[in-house]
Amino acid sequence: MIARLGRRGWSPKAAVMVFSLWAAVSLFPLPAGCVWGAEPEIHFSSAQLAQGDLVFLRVVAGNRETPRISWMEKNVPLVTCSDGVWCGFLGADLKAAPKTIPVRLTWSPSGRVQSAELKVRAKSYGERRMTLPKDKVDLDAQALERVRRESEAMKRVLDHPLPEPLWRGPFLAPLKGELTGPFGRGNIINGQARSPHSGVDLKAEAGRPVEAMNNGRVALVADHFFSGFSVVVDHGGGIQSMYFHLEKILVKDGQPVKKGDVIGRVGSTGRSTGPHLHLGVRVNGARVDPLRLIELSRGME
Repeated sequence: MIARLGRRGWSPKAAVMVFSLWAAVSLFPLPAGCVWGAEPEIHFSSAQLAQGDLVFLRVVAGNRETPRISWMEKNVPLVTCSDGVWCGFLGADLKAAPKTIPVRLTWSPSGRVQSAELKVRAKSYGERRMTLPKDKVDLDAQALERVRRESEAMKRVLDHPLPEPLWRGPFLAPLKGELTGPFGRGNIINGQARSPHSGVDLKAEAGRPVEAMNNGRVALVADHFFSGFSVVVDHGGGIQSMYFHLEKILVKDGQPVKKGDVIGRVGSTGRSTGPHLHLGVRVNGARVDPLRLIELSRGME
């Protein structure tokens, strides 16, 4: 395996590890008529990632070859960035076990297999303390049953993402707002430990437009106990974005949306201390930092 750092066109702040398995390629005979335009390569934005983080990958193929990537025992759909070049994202869940995990690259139609490794490292995001009305924290039986139903409805949507990518190009921030709730922090609410923050909170005045991060289809429109007026957009290829605490929802379930379409307006519905947008992202089921997705996707520009 050959590794090298740096690549023309990438941000100088991004260390790009290139795994070029020339020796492995030579072990697999090419089918008759297959012509290579260049040595196949897979480029990672980093050789490791923290819990809740992402790696942007760019796959450079030979002629007539299509790559398939698997990571954490799941297929990772790719989109075409340019002729013979595919792009995608590998995500590690907020609670992923710290370890080295193989990345498997299979070429079609030749059937050749290449592999590399990425290290997932532990990360502490700290904690935040909040005080909320007692009825929003210590729930009665009726509220608990409602929360259970809503949780199951959300899980059904997030567990069945659209397989084919609908997204194209960089992901956009849904609005410009002050970051008041960073990703990953543990929550201490009214002195009680709760689940870590699996998204980011962006402060904005009530009524501000909220835009879709990328092309996709509305997978859920709901009014939930905790998240208030909520929208989930499925961008296909295992990437989903969530927009919570909206004042108003401007899309319908199943509606196609384009990058930048206004899907709702900032509010303070559900369990909220004031107007803001809670933005969440899942990549192949992994809870990841939405701001990292926005940042890394700029590598497609």
